[in-house]
Amino acid sequence: MTIQQIKYVLAVAKYAHFETAADSCFVTQSTLSTMINKLEDELGIYIFNRKTKPVSITKEGEVLIDRMRILFHEFESLENSVQEMKGELVGELRIGIIPTISPYLLPLFLKTFAARYPKVKMIVTETTTENIQRELKARNLDVGILAISIDDKELEEKALYEEPFFVFDCKSSRPPSQFSIEELDYSDLWFLEEGHCLRTQVRKICDSSNKESEKSINIEFKAGSIDSLMRFTKANKGVTILPYLSGLEISEEQREHIVPFCSPVPVRTVGLAVHKHFVRKKLLAEMETIIKKVVLPYLPKVGEVEALTPI
Repeated sequence: MTIQQIKYVLAVAKYAHFETAADSCFVTQSTLSTMINKLEDELGIYIFNRKTKPVSITKEGEVLIDRMRILFHEFESLENSVQEMKGELVGELRIGIIPTISPYLLPLFLKTFAARYPKVKMIVTETTTENIQRELKARNLDVGILAISIDDKELEEKALYEEPFFVFDCKSSRPPSQFSIEELDYSDLWFLEEGHCLRTQVRKICDSSNKESEKSINIEFKAGSIDSLMRFTKANKGVTILPYLSGLEISEEQREHIVPFCSPVPVRTVGLAVHKHFVRKKLLAEMETIIKKVVLPYLPKVGEVEALTPI
């Protein structure tokens, strides 16, 4: 059994298709099939059932593939450790980032970070917190960028910055200069759809108030992005709560609807998450440094926000 054979098996398990798996491994289908056949002959066990479409995994194959994933991740970790010791940073870095951070943070740091390490291929996936946690633990992602803390014993977290929330008020003809949590009218508050951690964070802000949050309109809108949420809120003369960086590139007309919270200001902590056995510490530290350097100038300075309330 070789690490190359394990790689081919995992590729077929992922795509359930020999040709697609071969393309992903940059080999011919004949080469990939031959290597897997040799492995099955050596083990005396069929890993795949080739008679089904798509290709399916046998019961014995499921057990072996679970062990192969562990072996392959450990081999990758060993290679990465050797590269860091030698000062050679190459290969792939698989990054997962939540949608309420991605469009505002990535343009600020990713190009600079990628230019610093031209031999490292950055593969970025925009996905939910739940998916990031699962994929980090399965070692299908290397780094997660999300709101912390997620309190997972298999993962390690590094705080990057605290991001205040603001009110996007399209209901008031003349929005106030500030809002307190208790003053918000939650009957006209709009949220992102389920699965977004921002929805959970906003719910926590609402829970800090004694006001009822029952809708005064017979519309249920499940926004999939902050941009959609802002457009819908404006069209329906409603209110929503958004993270600070989302307000940096909006139009002057929309900016008139931004109202900061008065003290205590609700905030979220944005950070990095990795598996506890993640070994590319130098690359992670460099990412942390670059993000802090480029983001902190855009956030309110110490003293501009009187008191912060973590959400």
